[in-house]
Amino acid sequence: MLLRVGVIGTLIACSSGGGVPLPTYTIERKAYEETLTIEGHTEAVRSVNIHCPPHVGGTITYIVENGTEVKKGDVVCVLEDANLSEEYERIMLDLDAAYAEIDKLLASQRLEYALLEAQVENNEAETILATSDSLQMLYMSPTERRIKELQLERASIEHARLIKKLESTKEMQKTDIVHVEKRIERLKRRLEEEQKKIESLTLYAPQDGIAVRARRWHWSDERWNLGDHVDKGRVLMTLPNFERIKVVFYIPESEYKRLHLGDSVICTFDAMPDNVAYGRIIKMASVGQARIKGSQVKTFEIEASVDSVRNMIEPGLSARCHIYIKHIPDTIVVPTVGIFDKDSIKVAYVQQGRKYKERQVTLGIGSTKMTIVTDGLKEGERISLIRPDNE
Repeated sequence: MLLRVGVIGTLIACSSGGGVPLPTYTIERKAYEETLTIEGHTEAVRSVNIHCPPHVGGTITYIVENGTEVKKGDVVCVLEDANLSEEYERIMLDLDAAYAEIDKLLASQRLEYALLEAQVENNEAETILATSDSLQMLYMSPTERRIKELQLERASIEHARLIKKLESTKEMQKTDIVHVEKRIERLKRRLEEEQKKIESLTLYAPQDGIAVRARRWHWSDERWNLGDHVDKGRVLMTLPNFERIKVVFYIPESEYKRLHLGDSVICTFDAMPDNVAYGRIIKMASVGQARIKGSQVKTFEIEASVDSVRNMIEPGLSARCHIYIKHIPDTIVVPTVGIFDKDSIKVAYVQQGRKYKERQVTLGIGSTKMTIVTDGLKEGERISLIRPDNE
């Protein structure tokens, strides 16, 4: 990023005082202009951005060439995420295992239920057999009759127990099946989600237009290319509207406070040496961005309009932006190095013949290079740029 601060002024060197050559400056009335020069680029005022999906990142395996004319629905970029594919395969294996588990569980439950039913049928058969011998009880001794009654009672109790176990087993088996079925449903939903994520890695043009690859970083001209890793949500391509163009640049935090909405901007372009664009600052970001991940140094995005231009320009051009922070016409401007501190006042050393006379001056705004003098100096006078020995 190129950053240069300058003020338009005229220095006149070489005079002499007391036989010692001193650098001097001849005072004239002119415009005071404080400028800031920084590199930027052109963008469409209105454009459609094509983003990496917000929930996944990936590596670019296909991307259309910069400036390609595309139609709505055309594939413009394909990403690949190995982790996503591995997760999809893992869920598929879990789902296959769940289906196998439910098949095994159903077979085991059928066997268990069949065994219980057999026990119930066997108990019922024993009960019927014991009941058929009830006529013989009339001829049995009291002890034998009591034993028989106890056998019938035990058979009845066992039958009730088996019936109850059969019912409870049936309910437990249903619960076990429901748990596995719910796990299968969860896995199927996750599989659908992963499938959608994989499908979202193929990006399509939402409308007709000219595809322009986005910059990888706001401070660099480097654009997305094959093999680049893209973080979730990053802009990969734009489909710009060429009717209106703006200029975007990034200003260091140290210079940000010097700019104001409405400041004039003049832009030149390396790709079009004879072209000049004129505009004003129309937008200033309120939050800075770290230039490098993890860095404490922040830059602020600034947008400038293109109100007039010699020749039509397109998005994606590198631009050198000259921002006019201050402009005061018809005033006395001197190099800041020609103003000196003496006690609590500001003075300049005005040449009178071969000597220099100290004169108090009143200052207006200024920079490290040039300063406005509102009182104390006149047009045509010459001042020394270093403190003379013979004041």
